[in-house]
Amino acid sequence: MSSTKSMDCSRPGNLRFRKLRNKYIITNEGGDWETLSLTDFGRLINGKIKKNDKIYSQLADKNFIDINKKNLAPQASRYLDHNYSTYMQGPSLFIFVLTLRCNHRCLYCQATPERPRSKGFDMSETTAKKAVDIIFRTPSQHIGIEFQGGEPTMNWPTLKFIVKYANELNKIKDKKLKTSLVSNLTLLDDKKIRFLINNGVSISCSLDGPAKVHNKNRPCLEKGTSYASVSGQIKKIQSAIKQKRKASPGKFVDELNAILTVSKFSLPYGKEIIAAYRKNGFNKIFLRQLSPFGLERNMFDQIGYTADNFIVFYRKTMDHILALNLEGNFFIERSSAYALKKILGGIDPGYFEMRSPCGAGIGQMAFNYDGAIYSCDEGRMAFRMGYENFLLGNVKDNNFNQLIDNPVTKTLCVASCLDNHVSCSDCAYKPYCGTCPVANFVEYDTIFPQIPNTDRCKINMAMFDYLFSKIQNKKYRAVFENWLEKIPSVDDSQN
Repeated sequence: MSSTKSMDCSRPGNLRFRKLRNKYIITNEGGDWETLSLTDFGRLINGKIKKNDKIYSQLADKNFIDINKKNLAPQASRYLDHNYSTYMQGPSLFIFVLTLRCNHRCLYCQATPERPRSKGFDMSETTAKKAVDIIFRTPSQHIGIEFQGGEPTMNWPTLKFIVKYANELNKIKDKKLKTSLVSNLTLLDDKKIRFLINNGVSISCSLDGPAKVHNKNRPCLEKGTSYASVSGQIKKIQSAIKQKRKASPGKFVDELNAILTVSKFSLPYGKEIIAAYRKNGFNKIFLRQLSPFGLERNMFDQIGYTADNFIVFYRKTMDHILALNLEGNFFIERSSAYALKKILGGIDPGYFEMRSPCGAGIGQMAFNYDGAIYSCDEGRMAFRMGYENFLLGNVKDNNFNQLIDNPVTKTLCVASCLDNHVSCSDCAYKPYCGTCPVANFVEYDTIFPQIPNTDRCKINMAMFDYLFSKIQNKKYRAVFENWLEKIPSVDDSQN
């Protein structure tokens, strides 16, 4: 009798599950996961796993069964490390909208840009100084300043001022400071490129694929085509980075990064987009769907697609990327890599859109050209569309503590906490996922929509289904684990 009792294990711990083909994926709050056959899943749920079963140690080590006081503390620590390691640091990413002016009219532009010669849409140095003073009050040891627009280089004097002032201030504050620029590159001459590289400003550009796709998505208001301009500038900047690394071998010089936005015109060209990235010297891509902000809302009938359309594009393009890796051509899809950091690495990479709660107000803030401070970049984009709900304050009137202790910040924390969404709290992918309350509000008129009915949820579910199905294949898992060694956390690469 006592022998039989010793063979029994206690009931299953708290877990979530999802059927994937002929198997079940089970997860817990700490981000641990396991793949079970239909038979083993049934035995687990019914408390039939015995201590001498082959699968017992796998489940016990990950705290799916036999939970006791001895292993509860390590599980709690893992839960905090996996889910909340970046939460207590304070905001670390600060968007500076230097201008709303732009020399492009991208069909999907989220920022609702102004014409190149428009007046009154540039950030002044006075406003910039106050903004920099505020962000250095964050308790986080990481400070990322990201220049956005419009086209931020159209306000070059203020950009230059911020870089110099932030570097000087950091000699006193001793933070891990990183500055980055998101640009279409067209206005960067040799002198400006040297300034950026010499001052450690990392550069990101938009590249939507081959010329026929890029030029369709990103028409330029000036002479020439957008693709010809950006591809020429990419070569010039990459050459300058290479020269700087050669001249300063002990100094870190960040690589040039590229950002993709997928429109309807992109969907048939997954392989061609990857080829264009490789041709231009990139080995990373972000398969990023459209967002419900700015010009995209007005252009949706022309450039939009369904979640199912994007999911087909994602799967086919990921299949191609994995095939390239298996052929010895290293290439990363970044949104998948950030998810895999949590799934395989047990690490919170600090990617704010896939956190619960998200980064609005507590991970990032956006400083508009006029000094208005928003919860996040999406918050300032929503303002341009007429939504004032996500305003935290102004550099003239508010200090850092007032921005954090703000009803808007608190509300967005509550609204982006997946435990407060019934369908999300029961989802197997909850430990790895997140939601954007600002996008939800703009798209569905509420910060508490029916999450499973949103396109973002459908796309996220499809991504996790794809990754978990591929992880079960040893050759694909080896590719993913190689990615984890090569891609930094967002704190280390604010792009």
